[in-house]
Amino acid sequence: MRTHLVMGLSAVCFSLVGVLVKLIGESVPVMSIVFLRFFIGLVFLAPLLAFLDRNTFKLNPGDAKAYFVVGLLMAVTLSLFVAANLFAPVQNVVLISRVSPFFVLILASFLLMEKATKRKLVSLAVAFVGLAIINPFQSGNYHFGNMLALGSAFASALMVIAMRREDKEHSIGDVFWFFFFATLILSPAIFLFGFGDMLKVWPLVLLLGVVGTGLAYLLYNFALERMEAEDATIISTIVTPVFAIQFAVLFIGETLSEHILLGGALLIGAGIYLEVHRKNIREAEEKIEKGIEKIEKDAGKIEKEVGSKILKVKSVVAGSKVVEKNSQEQLSKLEAGVKPGKL
Repeated sequence: MRTHLVMGLSAVCFSLVGVLVKLIGESVPVMSIVFLRFFIGLVFLAPLLAFLDRNTFKLNPGDAKAYFVVGLLMAVTLSLFVAANLFAPVQNVVLISRVSPFFVLILASFLLMEKATKRKLVSLAVAFVGLAIINPFQSGNYHFGNMLALGSAFASALMVIAMRREDKEHSIGDVFWFFFFATLILSPAIFLFGFGDMLKVWPLVLLLGVVGTGLAYLLYNFALERMEAEDATIISTIVTPVFAIQFAVLFIGETLSEHILLGGALLIGAGIYLEVHRKNIREAEEKIEKGIEKIEKDAGKIEKEVGSKILKVKSVVAGSKVVEKNSQEQLSKLEAGVKPGKL
């Protein structure tokens, strides 16, 4: 239960991002905001991760490429997400981004050859109905921001596919390297765009980096190591948009849109249904694997018992052959000892 609360707290931290970006506004160039978000998050995480995972700073050369790819995709995802919040309402961005798991579903069927079950297809259909209601493609004031949010969702899906393709369990210490490479990739932004009017909004930038990034990812990965991935996704899917929209209404006076909320509700519902279905599939596969392991174990035990009995039979046969051989030798001696004429 505590782990679920930690995951919920992580989702609340993530939900602050949209409002903080809105409040920072144009005071700091968008790409500089993203760089500072990663950099401050990295500085915040480094001493904590050194304490939580002593292997954090031991970079395996074989993992460097994977860290770089994930860091690159993370930088793209967060850059598009931050930019989207500057051009569209928070509710649009946070709800459109909920389409990411369904991009994962589509990409996984082609790139990872994962089977698309009927229930997955049903959830996909409901999700696209929700997306159609939101209609991010319509022209208007928020068209560009909506498209950026959609791009962020797609980049996030690519990041998930890259991590699945690597097929490796990531520890909480890996977050440091994801942030490190993302910061490195984004570092030219400071030289190209500068800090803007940083002194005016530095508390907000600091809050974005520490709470909305460093603490959010720390709590997320801490909880993820102790709970099932599907449960973590369900909590994040529900808590993040709900709190993000509430914060937007409370702190920046954002007006709610009925069709955006309706489409978002369908996306969230379809996302929850998809994760529950994935959990059921995984549990069924685990039961099958355990059944196979039990059969193999029982088969090994039977094979061992049969082998033992065969050895005993062979021992008896070998013993009988020795007895037979001795008997034949005795008989031969007796026959050799019988002399003609004494019969």
